Amino acid sequence: MNALIAKISGDPVLMLSAAVGAVVILFVVLVVIIATMRVKTYKDRFVNTEIDNIEKEKHIAELEHELKRYQMDNAQQAQLLKAFDDTKSRLNDALEKFSQTERVLSETQKALARTEAELANANERYDAIKQEHEALQERIETVQEENNRLRVNNARLLMKLETGEQFAAHLEQRRHIDEEK
Repeated sequence: MNALIAKISGDPVLMLSAAVGAVVILFVVLVVIIATMRVKTYKDRFVNTEIDNIEKEKHIAELEHELKRYQMDNAQQAQLLKAFDDTKSRLNDALEKFSQTERVLSETQKALARTEAELANANERYDAIKQEHEALQERIETVQEENNRLRVNNARLLMKLETGEQFAAHLEQRRHIDEEK
C-alpha cells in the first residue's frame, strides 16, 4: 500500500484522479450518510408517528366509548325528560280535574246547604202539620164520639117516634073503632 501511495504521489494525473476519486467517495459516503440519517430520521418519525397513531387510536377509542356513554346517557335523559313531560301533562290534567272536582264539590256543598235548609223547613212544616193532624185527629175522635152518641140518641128518638106513631096509630084505630061503634 505504501508503494501505491508513493506511485500516486509521484504522478500528478493519478494524484488528481485519486483526489477526484476521494472526493467522489467522500461525496458518495456523505450522500450515503445523509441518506442513512434521513432514513433513520424518517424511520424514527415513522415509529413515532406509529406510536402517536396508536396513542391517538386509543384516545379516539376512549373518546368514542365516552361518546357512546354520553349518547346512552343522553338517550336515558331524553327518556327521563319525556317521562317527566308525560308526568307533567298528567299532573296538569289531574290538577285541572281536581279544580273541576273542587268546583263541583263547592256547588254540591251549596246544594247540600240549600237542601238541608229546605229539609229543616220541611221538618218544621211536618212537625206543624203533624201537630195539626193530631189536633184534628182528636177533634175527629171527639166528633165521632159525639156523632155516635147522637146516632144512638137519634135511634132512640126514632124508636120512640115509631113507638109513638104506633101508639098514635093504635089510638087512632081505637078511636075509629070507638066512633064506629
